[in-house]
Amino acid sequence: MIMWIHPVLQTLAVLVSLYVLYLGWTRFRFLSLGHKGIVFQWKRHVAVGVFVMVVWLLAFVIGLGVAWDAWQILGVTELHFLTALFMLPLIGFGLGSGYVMDKVKARRKTLPLAHGIANALLVALALCQLYTGIIVLRDMVMG
Repeated sequence: MIMWIHPVLQTLAVLVSLYVLYLGWTRFRFLSLGHKGIVFQWKRHVAVGVFVMVVWLLAFVIGLGVAWDAWQILGVTELHFLTALFMLPLIGFGLGSGYVMDKVKARRKTLPLAHGIANALLVALALCQLYTGIIVLRDMVMG
């Protein structure tokens, strides 16, 4: 039963991350594309973004525990595991850069752009994780 906590949390985080990405996209349109009259929901973007990153990290640890419990080895899920490892430093960068921008207000172009690119890549990787996770469930858990 505990095995299902990992995919449920990750699926929730992926879905919510799409909303956070949308909120960030509005900021990008204002800063980089020159669109006027855009209201960026800063506090919501920060709060929900932190929630997603924390859930990703928590579910990563749970996933490691579930894999160890099931197979007594890590990495058996191959691409699913490797993608998660690649996501970890991006999560760290997303949290760190977001923290700096939230706590030290300043006019910036480079840091928000790097933050947005890293986090958009994270969402893409999380979608890959969703796909590979379904394969893991189908072939290694239920099959």
